[in-house]
Amino acid sequence: MAKQNKPQVTGRIEDIIRITDAQGNIVLEIGTHEYSVMHSDGSLTQRKITETMPLVCGTLWNPKARFPIGVCELCRQPSFFSRRTHGLVALSRAKMCVTCGQLCCPKHRRLGKDQKWRCLRHHDSHKLRNLFRPIFFERREE
Repeated sequence: MAKQNKPQVTGRIEDIIRITDAQGNIVLEIGTHEYSVMHSDGSLTQRKITETMPLVCGTLWNPKARFPIGVCELCRQPSFFSRRTHGLVALSRAKMCVTCGQLCCPKHRRLGKDQKWRCLRHHDSHKLRNLFRPIFFERREE
């Protein structure tokens, strides 16, 4: 029986992307791996491995995607009802709170009657303020 050589990896390229939050903590390290394999008969095969992950808004993302992403800080904080997640959200699906300026995913924001987006905490306080304002103040036009 003839002796066969094992395939050899000839070239390797790794692109690693590191995503951090506002405090500089690493949220995610994800990347792509490309390599070439030379077979015993002299043929060359190129292989590429790309990792894909779901974002909190439901969009699938990989490092080669052409759309920007951000971090929802409210997703990164554990609560009584939910556990902590990576909080990565597509910027096309995220909105900024007009009160505090925090980036919010679709789960952690509400649209007020004034057609402005607010995080859950500021949305509730805005509703209460608008509820009690007519009781203590009156509107005058001169």
